[in-house]
Amino acid sequence: MTTAQNIDEIKASLKERIKELECLYNISEIAYVKLNSPISEIFSDILEILPAGWQYPEITCARIYLDNKSYYSQNYVPSNLKQRASIFISNTERGFVEILYKENRPKRDEGPFLKEERALINSIVKKLTLIIERHEDREAKKILESKLIHADRLVTIGELTAGIAHELNEPLGSILGFAQLIKSGDDLSEQSNQDLDKIVNASIHAREVIRKLMVFSKYEEKPSQNVNLNSIINDGLYLLESRCQKESVEIIRMLEKDIPNILANPVQMHQVIVNLCVNAIQAMPNGGKLILQTKTRSNHVVVVVQDTGIGISEDYLQKIFNPFFSLKDSETNTGLGLSVVHGIVSSFNGEIKVESNLGVGTRFEIIYPIYNES
Repeated sequence: MTTAQNIDEIKASLKERIKELECLYNISEIAYVKLNSPISEIFSDILEILPAGWQYPEITCARIYLDNKSYYSQNYVPSNLKQRASIFISNTERGFVEILYKENRPKRDEGPFLKEERALINSIVKKLTLIIERHEDREAKKILESKLIHADRLVTIGELTAGIAHELNEPLGSILGFAQLIKSGDDLSEQSNQDLDKIVNASIHAREVIRKLMVFSKYEEKPSQNVNLNSIINDGLYLLESRCQKESVEIIRMLEKDIPNILANPVQMHQVIVNLCVNAIQAMPNGGKLILQTKTRSNHVVVVVQDTGIGISEDYLQKIFNPFFSLKDSETNTGLGLSVVHGIVSSFNGEIKVESNLGVGTRFEIIYPIYNES
């Protein structure tokens, strides 16, 4: 009788071990099949097979908690009868896996749970950790590839732009010079004078466009000096305060005291700040908040220009630094504002990042190396 009982116990134990191995195998299978799927989809599939690994699958439900977000099995019901294992990634606790019983069961090694189930949930956490790390590595790689492609495209555009600007400068100078020479004559009619004025004004406008193209392509030499970005921001806002007040835009300054200097051209830094602020104001036709922030990060100074405006769609976000691309419907707008900003920032070894959400607002972050005077 005892022998038969032992055999039954061994069979039951083996049955549980098989269930646990199947559970781990199924997780590996999901991770392989769903390799490029969103993490939420992977978790959803895993959560549905977890209950089968425990003694009482009919009353078992599961939960994965990661980075302040919970994912549940379809039959999830909160319960105090639970087994939990923490998820650590790079020695940082990011969440946990939780198995719950919806009804009481006899007390075993760990409440109603077996010690083997403790080993199982720990193994599940290890597999989930690998899945999360691989997923985050892929996402980081995608972002890096996108940045490299974008940077390469801007370099190509910059080289093309520099060539075009250089080739146009000479004939444009001739047009302007000859128009001014003809205009200096005494025997011109009023109509001719007016026509020549139009030629001169159009030529001057075209020359300004070329100058901005040269800035974008880093074609111009830019003398540099010590620049305090807090002063640049305050000077820029002084010119814009009345406009902000008129358009119901609240200016919020969050400027770090004693911010380190950078090496740059103050006039062009002023151009960067004013350009970004004007864009922000135009993005808030019904008013809002214009936030300017400076802070030190490692060996860099960071400037943030943020608005609570209409935002920029994902489709346009990758194009905003391209010359002549503009979201504004204006005959006088050249579409060179942000391309010039990008050119100036890059020329002083800086980096510019942008984030935007439709209906929420846009955030530009400019990162400059701190100037250490030797």
